[in-house]
Amino acid sequence: MRLVDSDGNLVVAVTHDELRLLASSIGETLEAVEEWEFSTRLGFDVSAARALRSDINEILARAADAR
Repeated sequence: MRLVDSDGNLVVAVTHDELRLLASSIGETLEAVEEWEFSTRLGFDVSAARALRSDINEILARAADAR
């Protein structure tokens, strides 16, 4: 993983496996942490975690199609 650019946004280059690990970690967290305590423990709303996981899975699908 490496930082590519930081012009107002962080742009990070990751490998396919690193991105899969991140998506899996978010999924496991969603399963392990109760919804009522999610934002307290993680500082983010459950819907934000689900949206990020969805975005990552979409990127992974597009990458698989491009192979």
